[in-house]
Amino acid sequence: MEDFVQIVDDLPPEARELVEKVGRQVGKLRERAQKDVAAIQERADREIEELNERCRQKVQGQVEKLIAELKPLQVSYAKEGQLDEALAIRDQIKQLKVDQGGAEPDPGNLLGLHTQVGKSFSFDVTGQTDGAIWGTDVYTSDSSLATAAVHAGKVRPGERKVVRVTIVPPLSSFQGTTRNGVTSGSYGPYPGAYRID
Repeated sequence: MEDFVQIVDDLPPEARELVEKVGRQVGKLRERAQKDVAAIQERADREIEELNERCRQKVQGQVEKLIAELKPLQVSYAKEGQLDEALAIRDQIKQLKVDQGGAEPDPGNLLGLHTQVGKSFSFDVTGQTDGAIWGTDVYTSDSSLATAAVHAGKVRPGERKVVRVTIVPPLSSFQGTTRNGVTSGSYGPYPGAYRID
């Protein structure tokens, strides 16, 4: 009620009661409006997600069709001895497959996403071994994604690949290990975490 109106100290009791009553009503109205806004936002977010997924599926269909049309061309150029052209088509097919996943560029780490628990994202990553990471299977959100992907066995060093990550609830502690030529550190509680699917 305080954000409705400031009550004057020497207000007579009857007037104070009226102001307080209206203040309570205003508080309920605002609370109801906030709930309605949250429900509308949730529905809108769901619809946006569904639209994006439908669009992604249509785009995927178009890309798969294009790849299917490019493959015979690649074979044809290879048979004719035009290896540069065949290799260029092969590289284009590889790039289309990477882009097909709807992957975003490697963000470095996932600090900017650690509040989106339960959501999954795809990133175009080139495996590295020199980034700092903490954890095993589940990594702190400030861990290098390209290095964690190698540690998790999802990519090899220098290999470019789309990896899917899910933001998970933070752990009370993160255990370090050595895997695939990468050593991760141990860490205590941290406010954000992700897993590489």
